[in-house]
Amino acid sequence: MISVSDALKTIFENTPSVAVESLVLEKTAGRILAEDIVSDIAMPPFDRSAMDGFAIRGVCNEYQLMDEIPAGVEPRPIQQDGIAAAIMTGAKVPEGADRVVMVEVTSVTGDRLTIKKMPVEGANICWKAEDITRGQTVLAKGTLITPAEIGIAAMAGREILPVYRRPVVSVLTTGSEVIPPVHIPRSGQVRNANGVLIFSFLTQAGFSPVKVFHSADDPESLRNAAAQALSVSDILVTAGGVSMGTHDYVPSVLEDIGFKFHFRTVAQKPGKPFSFATNPDNGKMMFGLPGNPVSVLVGLEMYVLACLRLFSGHVRYQRKELTGRLTDSLKKKPGRLNFFRTIAALTDEGWTLRIPATSGSGDLMSTRGTNSIAWLPPESIGAEAGTSVPFTLMSWAGGESFWE
Repeated sequence: MISVSDALKTIFENTPSVAVESLVLEKTAGRILAEDIVSDIAMPPFDRSAMDGFAIRGVCNEYQLMDEIPAGVEPRPIQQDGIAAAIMTGAKVPEGADRVVMVEVTSVTGDRLTIKKMPVEGANICWKAEDITRGQTVLAKGTLITPAEIGIAAMAGREILPVYRRPVVSVLTTGSEVIPPVHIPRSGQVRNANGVLIFSFLTQAGFSPVKVFHSADDPESLRNAAAQALSVSDILVTAGGVSMGTHDYVPSVLEDIGFKFHFRTVAQKPGKPFSFATNPDNGKMMFGLPGNPVSVLVGLEMYVLACLRLFSGHVRYQRKELTGRLTDSLKKKPGRLNFFRTIAALTDEGWTLRIPATSGSGDLMSTRGTNSIAWLPPESIGAEAGTSVPFTLMSWAGGESFWE
């Protein structure tokens, strides 16, 4: 049985090197940039007006109006004091103008302009290259691409960006007793919550599985389902069938098709029968999650998602460890690291952690409203209320800033 820290280390050491692909700008949101992006022009590329108003030269009592300057045209220069030109937002400021006056503080009579409140020299002008200089790196390799980065890349003259490829994931749930959610369970049957749980978890994190498969506890059915799933994906996430029972066939079936298991149990609760395997022939990976849905959530949060982020080129792929004070006491047996779903709240005095009531690792109802996972080390026998313990925010609650 491997420790939690060694399990993570093993997973990271066996995650393949990231590959690069090129995508059009519109499809790069959420991806990681694979090279520095340099602007081929200065931004703004010319002195432009920051607002609708009048470009003027000199401080005078009155100004003679010349041409109106809309955006997108080359204006005539203003060659002497006392000359003004109406100008639109974003239009090029004419050579010789020393400021732009907003419309609201001016008065126009015929072709004459007077100014009620004179702005300072240089006012309301966005100067050439004040945002970006030509040749400047505007986006660094390793950047998470959001709509803002896509706009910046467009300003830098790019239509296509090199990004790290996301792994393709498939899901395989197992169990002869497991039936579709729409069916009414007969004696001994349960509805398949894990399939949609895993699919929605990964989709929310940006890694939509290509398909969810299901197999009965039968070696031949499992072999066929696993082969289909792996034929269309880089990573297979299974739920159920990975423990030591006589009908837990997932490990033996995966070994038959070329997978090497790096570990099959982790010294943790919940989720002790958590396994990780790779295929040395094709570099594909497999995560074997237990069948209990709370154990599934813990495995996804603490292991699978970190691996997917590393595979995708994220610089920050490990969970940021925080510290919070328990509002309730906890008891545990020594020997395994225990994970607890918690409700974290940030107060003036720091984070507090509330523990919801639960009946065990099959009690998915106890996860409602939780936003974090806390843990106690293997040697611990519990903690009193008020004790500070380590925790991490769940992926949907923490955001990008809670990775490191």
